[in-house]
Amino acid sequence: MYSDKKNVLQLTALLKAHNITHLVLSPGSRNAPLIHSFAADSDFTCYSVVDERSAGFFALGVVQALQRPVAVCCTSGTAALNLAPAVAEAYYQELPLLVITADRPPAWIGQTDGQTIPQMGMFGTLVRRSAQLPEGKDAEEEWHCNRLINEAILSLDKDGSFGPSHINIPLSEPLFTFNMEQLPQVRVIRRPKTLFSLPQEQTKEYVARFGRSARKMIIVGQLPPGHGLTGPLQRLAEEQGVAVLADRLSNLPTGLLDRFDVLLRTAGEEVLQTLAPELVITLGGHLTSKRLKQFIRKAEIRELWHLTSSGEVTDTFMQLTDLICCEPAAFLQQLTAAPADKTGNRFREAWLHAAATITPPEASYSDLSVTGCLLEQLPAEATLHLANSNAVYLAQLFDLPAGVERYCNRGTNGIEGSLSTAVGYAAASGRLTFLLTGDMSFFYDMNALWNRHLSPSLRILLNNNGGGGIFHTLPGLNRSGALNDYVAAAHHTEACRWAEQQGFRVLTARNSEELQQQLPLFMNREGEQPVLLEVFTSMEENRKVIQSYYEQLKHHNK
Repeated sequence: MYSDKKNVLQLTALLKAHNITHLVLSPGSRNAPLIHSFAADSDFTCYSVVDERSAGFFALGVVQALQRPVAVCCTSGTAALNLAPAVAEAYYQELPLLVITADRPPAWIGQTDGQTIPQMGMFGTLVRRSAQLPEGKDAEEEWHCNRLINEAILSLDKDGSFGPSHINIPLSEPLFTFNMEQLPQVRVIRRPKTLFSLPQEQTKEYVARFGRSARKMIIVGQLPPGHGLTGPLQRLAEEQGVAVLADRLSNLPTGLLDRFDVLLRTAGEEVLQTLAPELVITLGGHLTSKRLKQFIRKAEIRELWHLTSSGEVTDTFMQLTDLICCEPAAFLQQLTAAPADKTGNRFREAWLHAAATITPPEASYSDLSVTGCLLEQLPAEATLHLANSNAVYLAQLFDLPAGVERYCNRGTNGIEGSLSTAVGYAAASGRLTFLLTGDMSFFYDMNALWNRHLSPSLRILLNNNGGGGIFHTLPGLNRSGALNDYVAAAHHTEACRWAEQQGFRVLTARNSEELQQQLPLFMNREGEQPVLLEVFTSMEENRKVIQSYYEQLKHHNK
């Protein structure tokens, strides 16, 4: 039996018709008509997550696992505001998250009624569509409700470009009448996908311009697995002499130029001049390396093309000349037809020669060495989630086994939600899922473990160094008297008891020997429990180790 609310019935039926059948639900009374209708229908897969902030990020993990839209639903008031961080991440990571917020009737806004705030448009420009549903009191309101829901769902995916949308649904009392046996027949509005292809003459022009450039570079930011770019990029590198710089989050195989950040940090000025390109092509999402952004912004570039399916102007490097609306893999495939580089691939060879001096760190026991041990021993075909800050930066320094898929909440680079996203991904995918996280990110998102959807395939390696360790590596910040207590937020908290209480098998390591003993247990695919490996390191030792690594490379590259 379903709720008798007309707008709830329209929404439930249209979600099914558009194949949005995975729903993350947070408890509440105002959204009870929604929760009941979803949970009563066997076509829906429902996840219960109490903390709305965690629920939003959990839903992003489900989106990543399924590669299709997922809805998250909460009650009214400040509960809805707690979804905002996940909405922002979905917007900048271009993930199809449908946010459904229950609401009081508009007449009660500002009337000191409980859990009542202005919710229409509350996510501003961070959503593609914000729909305020009528209650469906007559045929015209029901038609209006149907149209708004269709519009919001269609806006999740426009020509292969994705993003979040918001449906706000006011519900009048009584709320708990569940007497509808069937969903209504609803109108479903569909929009065919448009395949991007540039006009032939325009494509020929770009191929010719590409062929005339001697120093060509392609920069690849964050991309989901299965993007189909590996083949064209490898051909362009090997046959056209293109320097392909791939962020570790690009999900491109190790072997392309992927340690460029270390190279740009440690190379001398003369070497950097030989590495400057004249044509740059960019694609994908966010880049981890701040040094690369600075390097390209200062370089004397003739052209910079950005490949995009959304058409949004993204001028990260402040030198954009051409915004090319296309399907990137098809466009790159066209470039492989350009005449072979007559310079003998000298530009790419210069990059390869300079990069050959950059070797993976061999460090004493620290966050750096722990990260290396984890990444080198990851099982093939596993999934790796990276928390922001130290975890994602350290991961750029090491190779990864072939087949390891990579995710990180780099849309906004916030520390909140990385744990919840990994938990959601593991729950929906069933894949062996690893999360590398620091203590600040972990404890900030502890409620991620407070749900009943913890997968036994989840593995969390927690680097606990007693605070925000990355702040101790930032030049100049060490002179601040507020660093330890207020910036790095030093603490003495341990995760083991909380994790055990939530059903984890907990392992600990305080030195290299203990780490090596625990890693085989941590990597084991078998077991009926998720596993947390809490590794304790020294913040001061971490700072010394990473500083020593960069100083040695600088000395070598003088």
